[in-house]
Amino acid sequence: MLELKMHEAQLLRRQGKTIKDIALEIGKSERTVYYYLSSPPRSRKKRQYPSMLDPFKPYIGSILENDPDFNRVVMAKRLKKLGYTGGMTILRDYSAQRAEEISIKAVIRFETEPGFQAQVDWKEHGNRIVDGKKQKLYAFEMVMGYSRDAFVIHTHRMDQSTLLACHVKAFEHFGGVPQEILYDNMKTAFIQDTEGRFKPNRHLLAFANHYGYIPRRCKVRRPQTKGKVERFIDYYTNNFWLDVKDEELKLDVLNEKVLAWISEIRQKPIRYLESSRAERFEQERHHLLPLPQSRYDYRKTLEVHVSGESLVLYQTNWYSVPPSLIGKDVNLAVDPFLPMAQVSFKGEYVRDIELLTDVKHRRVWRSEDKKALYELWEKQQRKVATNKLRQKPEIEVAVRNPSEYEKLISGIGAA
Repeated sequence: MLELKMHEAQLLRRQGKTIKDIALEIGKSERTVYYYLSSPPRSRKKRQYPSMLDPFKPYIGSILENDPDFNRVVMAKRLKKLGYTGGMTILRDYSAQRAEEISIKAVIRFETEPGFQAQVDWKEHGNRIVDGKKQKLYAFEMVMGYSRDAFVIHTHRMDQSTLLACHVKAFEHFGGVPQEILYDNMKTAFIQDTEGRFKPNRHLLAFANHYGYIPRRCKVRRPQTKGKVERFIDYYTNNFWLDVKDEELKLDVLNEKVLAWISEIRQKPIRYLESSRAERFEQERHHLLPLPQSRYDYRKTLEVHVSGESLVLYQTNWYSVPPSLIGKDVNLAVDPFLPMAQVSFKGEYVRDIELLTDVKHRRVWRSEDKKALYELWEKQQRKVATNKLRQKPEIEVAVRNPSEYEKLISGIGAA
């Protein structure tokens, strides 16, 4: 870690700090700081011996550039397929040295203040058998810039509502909100205006205003600015996901497991930072913005029409609502994580309905809706019957002298 300490000392010196201030800040003596600020000492040249790993070092470097913590056992398996016949010790030693060099460069390149920034991204797992059926699976990941502490949750969608819901769960997990969040070019975050400039879409902007942070977009062709979350995604993929991907997946269990895994790794020291995620987050959490008193309503809202049978359609299933709403348009607010939807009419709450997830083309009735619908039908039938009687033409009988009717009758008899 000598190079990193020397770099810190030189940065602080350029900021105008005194030798004494630098010594206090980096925890070294003033004499050591003088040494750090002087020209680097010449290192003794060591005789280089050929290594069985030499032909594979460029490949190892390419892997570690993306993920310094890449699983060494998996790396060894890949190398053996390429012809490597050496052992694990030499591989581990070289990988540790190379990873430290890469990580130091990453720290020097881009470091953030506690609580200042978080980075988010999605990991797509494609179609998987989850909860017994084939469906899309994604992992939302938020990484705090200073501590590298992380939050992960798996979902079946990446739409706007799900993205915002994942943010809320991440904020509640961390107990606060960073001052800014960095995104890549995801359509659910940024859109282009008429002049080609990118700006947050209205949903994300309203959400960010509610929580008080600034949404920022990763610069084009500058992926290193979002490198913390990218490296964490690689780490998650080659460690957590590698262990669970062949298991029988259940979404709730998967999310419980990933949080347990995060709880475990956050206690491990990060070599190039000389402390663990948990230790650094203890400093960072005091700099986070407080959570607002109210939770943002991230549910997806749809306008649906109430049929003549007092039913509303969501996806392929029908659900009953009070018959008083027949023929009207109501709103459904659908939760992205729970099979629930809230029905409202002109801003007024009507009821919550439980959505079916495992069946299609079903009609779900509430007993009170059936009863009210039948009563309404009976009432309408009585009204129709009454109207028919009222609309039946009456026989007009002309008023004549009784003797005239007697003549008519006698005439019929004679004929």
